[in-house]
Formats: sequence, structure tokens, C-alpha cells
Amino acid sequence: INMPSSYFQMLQDEAPAEDAAPAEDAAPADDAAPADDAAPADAAPAAGNGEVTFPDDYPNSVKHFLLLGAIALFVGAIVFMVLNVIRPKKTVSHSVTFIMAAASALSYYAMWTGLGVSYKTTDTTPRVIFFSRYFGHLISMPLMIVDMCLIYKLEVAELVALVGYDVVMILAGLMGALSVHGHKWLWWCVSGGFAVLIVVALLQKLQSGEDAAKILTYITIFATLGFPLIWLLGSEGTAAVGLSQEVGLIAVGDLISVLGFGFYFLLNYDALLPEEEGGEETEALQEGDSQQYV
Repeated sequence: INMPSSYFQMLQDEAPAEDAAPAEDAAPADDAAPADDAAPADAAPAAGNGEVTFPDDYPNSVKHFLLLGAIALFVGAIVFMVLNVIRPKKTVSHSVTFIMAAASALSYYAMWTGLGVSYKTTDTTPRVIFFSRYFGHLISMPLMIVDMCLIYKLEVAELVALVGYDVVMILAGLMGALSVHGHKWLWWCVSGGFAVLIVVALLQKLQSGEDAAKILTYITIFATLGFPLIWLLGSEGTAAVGLSQEVGLIAVGDLISVLGFGFYFLLNYDALLPEEEGGEETEALQEGDSQQYV
């Protein structure tokens, strides 16, 4: 497979296949050493097609982004767990926020070790698919929505709808990453459409929220819109940015949406949910539950 993409060249140190081809053409037909000259030409396609394995073929910057993300999220998860443990009574919000950070940390550690990372070459441009990233987002982003529903005291019907939108958004992005050119854009449109549904629902709640709730809402909107946008710019979409830039953007976005959201929420928890000490959060969901199936 011929891969002239500069994106692919970021995964290897060898020269692309096209650079080696003229050497074979330049050799005289009656030269006694065509066999020797042909060897680099055979080696070059192997580099172009080659066995790309992770984490060995990660650029150094990618390794650094993933490692720093894993460490930061692990530390954040520990802090969130401590904030929950030291409370007189446990709360749903503290537990949800801890799980959100822990799942994200595990996904970054998996990506750093090359687990759940695939190199796809069957499209017009090669792409690196981080299955572990989708696993992390499939847990962390719906849990962020759960926190927002607790803050705004939404009924269970609204919670289920928003969490469902988030799950479909992420799974559609994964289906697009696995699809070839043409079909993948339909999946991206589906993912973006559900992202818009989430954003519209959150914007409708801004009028009734306090300042702290509004800030958390904006962070959630940032995370929601960032998912299809980075997909579009990265190798799964247009490959407008290289692998290092893509992973860097994802890492920064996750740190803001997981750690930024989590720290701000838990440090302002008593102001946002002043009377809730673990039992009332469940009560709010149960009250809504009695109204769903009418």
C-alpha cells in the first residue's frame, strides 16, 4: 500500500516508498548490480506497509502526552476518592466523579502501553484508532452528564435521555473510525447530531443555574463539542493534524473536562447542593422515577 501521507511519516523514521523508487529507475539496464539496488526498493514498501506496533512506533511526544495524562488523571482520581472518604456521609456525586477520573486514567494508561490501539490502512489516509480512548469516554462523559443532572435536579427521564445521547455520540464516533471514507462521514454526522442534542438540553438549563453550575455546564458543553471536533481534525476524519497534535488536543481536553470539572464541582459541592449529604441525591432521582411511567 502506498502511503505518502505526512501523517504516516510521523510514525516512522524510514524514508517513504516514493523516495526509494527513483533509485531503481536510475540504475542502468545493463548494470551488473540491479539485484543490490533492488533491495532498498523492496525494503521501502515494507516500511510503508510495515508492521506498525504500539507503543514502539509512537512518536516521543505522543508517549509523553499519554503518560502525563495517565499520571494527572490517576492523581485526580485519588484526590476525588479522598474528598469522598473524608465526608461524614458519602454522596452519589463524589462517587460518580471519582469513577469518571479513574476510568479516564485507566484508558490513558492503556493507550500509553499500546493496549487497545490499532493502525488502520484500508482508507485513503491511514489512521490510528485508540479503542481505549473510546472506552474511557464511554464511561467518563456519561458520568459527567449524571453529575449535571444531579446539579440541576433533573428527573430520571431527562437523565436517561441525556446519558443515552452521550453513549450514542461516542459509539457513532467509534463506528466512523472503523468505517472507510464516505461511510465514516455519515457516522460523524450522527455523532455530531447527538452532541447538538446534548448541548441544546444543557443550554436550556443555564437560566435556572447558579454561577458555579453555569461554569460546569460550559465545561460539559466544551467536552461534548470537543469530541466530534477533534475526531474531524484527527486521523479518523480529515487528518488535518498529525498524531502528536491530535493526542495533545485530546489530552488537554480530557484534563479540562475531567479534572477541571471534577475539582471545581467537588470544591463547590456544598454551595451547589447544600442540603444533600448522600441521601437526598437518591431521593431526587426516586421522586423523578415515580413520574416517568405515566
